[in-house]
Amino acid sequence: MSRRPPRKFPLLRLPRLALIEVVKCWNPIEIYLFSRVSRKTEKISQLIKIPLLKLWLRVSKCYEVHLGNPARCLSTHWYFRLYPGLRNYEKHKHERYLDIYSKNAGKSIGKFIDHCQKIFNCEFGAMTVIIDPVMKSSNLNVFINWLNQHEKLSKIPYLSVSSGEEGDQLHSNWFMQNLKKDIGVLSFYGNYYAAERAVLKVNGKVDSLELDSSEKLLDLDHLISMDCVYISGETSLTNRDLNSFLKNWKEMKTNERMGFYFIDAAENLDWSIILKGLDGEIRDVRTLRREYLSPWNGTQIFKVYGGVDITRTDGKIATIGMRLHIIDLKPLSREMIRDYQKIIVGQNMDGQEMDINFVHDPEYRLNAYCRKAFFVMVE
Repeated sequence: MSRRPPRKFPLLRLPRLALIEVVKCWNPIEIYLFSRVSRKTEKISQLIKIPLLKLWLRVSKCYEVHLGNPARCLSTHWYFRLYPGLRNYEKHKHERYLDIYSKNAGKSIGKFIDHCQKIFNCEFGAMTVIIDPVMKSSNLNVFINWLNQHEKLSKIPYLSVSSGEEGDQLHSNWFMQNLKKDIGVLSFYGNYYAAERAVLKVNGKVDSLELDSSEKLLDLDHLISMDCVYISGETSLTNRDLNSFLKNWKEMKTNERMGFYFIDAAENLDWSIILKGLDGEIRDVRTLRREYLSPWNGTQIFKVYGGVDITRTDGKIATIGMRLHIIDLKPLSREMIRDYQKIIVGQNMDGQEMDINFVHDPEYRLNAYCRKAFFVMVE
């Protein structure tokens, strides 16, 4: 006697409320696949609310979309990988991964992200760019056109860029040169390489620039064009560049948004050049200490000793100095006082002998790195 084949569960025949309760038990990959069945399933999928869900995009050998809640563990995060072409890629046989293949991946990824944001009502959190040569230029052209024309994405909250190997640096440079979006945080990894120094031609404003790169990517033109609020990292700025930049800021010609800049110059700081024509007020490092809240860490307090105050035409004050004097030690060591007076002031303050009751710091060394470390903070 033959067995009757098992009957399929009539999912779409369930009452609407019952169907919604079923879909609530699914993960984002299952909800996404369900939403692609029909208009009815798409509307039902939109009713499922997953709190604090964000979307990340990684552009490398493929387009990888990451959905998850940053506050929750990785076991609740989900990954969609959209590969260019129909070739055989290594599949990720895991319930948290979904592999998708497309002949026109650059166009498909835009539609996919739009669909995810429509279904899950999620924010675009960040994008990572490490473009592999396997990605064809036609795919990238279509994708970046979609990105530039995306009206709802007026600013990319976080963008990190690097060149995995020498062969793909041209792709990453091309990407940066053609991106036409404002950026919240722009981070360059340690192995990023610039082609003919054109990489920082950012066609928009950058709120925070993080330069952790093996090349000094930032020069004066880039510094002015990006109009950053915060900067940290190595640069190719000279003493004359710093002087010109501060003069423009003082006269309100450029970089009015400047907040905290922690940068390393290309040469030892020469304060006679940096301060020329700025009418800076040199503050006494022995008696003046000010505190600033770090823009990168909400609990960190920068304790700034001394410095030089530059007053803008509208009355706003920028304090500049050597990062060596942003420390937690109290009081400063004799060596720090001595070098501050020698390098910035040029002589002992008001001709008096230095107080000998300072803490001696045996690890203090005014090495070449310290001589190039510059800061500017605006109240």
